[in-house]
Amino acid sequence: MSSINIITPPDFLYNQAISFLLIRPSKEVRLQFELLLKKFEDPLNVYLYSPENNDAVDYKWLLAASKMADFVILDLDNLNSIEKNLAGYFVSLPNTFYLTKDEVTPYNMISVHRIYNLDWLYERLQKRGINE
Repeated sequence: MSSINIITPPDFLYNQAISFLLIRPSKEVRLQFELLLKKFEDPLNVYLYSPENNDAVDYKWLLAASKMADFVILDLDNLNSIEKNLAGYFVSLPNTFYLTKDEVTPYNMISVHRIYNLDWLYERLQKRGINE
């Protein structure tokens, strides 16, 4: 198992490890991600944005982390009303992959990176040279 750094607001970690940003991940997404990371040995950074209450919300950190991360996993269905206003921005980033059950909002017009689970990430990490 790899060395995993979990980073939450207001902190940042400046190293060369592959970085992920999980934005409001559901329990299911967290579990899938956890199982995926257990397969790798290289150090990894996981920026986690899942504030428990309004006092823990930090949009400035969230925007900065989305630029730093190699992969952004956005769970659109769990966003609060203000974060939903930022969803179009996050979806437009080339490193963002998003999950949603919403078939009405045309996120697919902004990005083709809609995902239904995290299975695809295993192959991407292998291609980036992350060691198992």
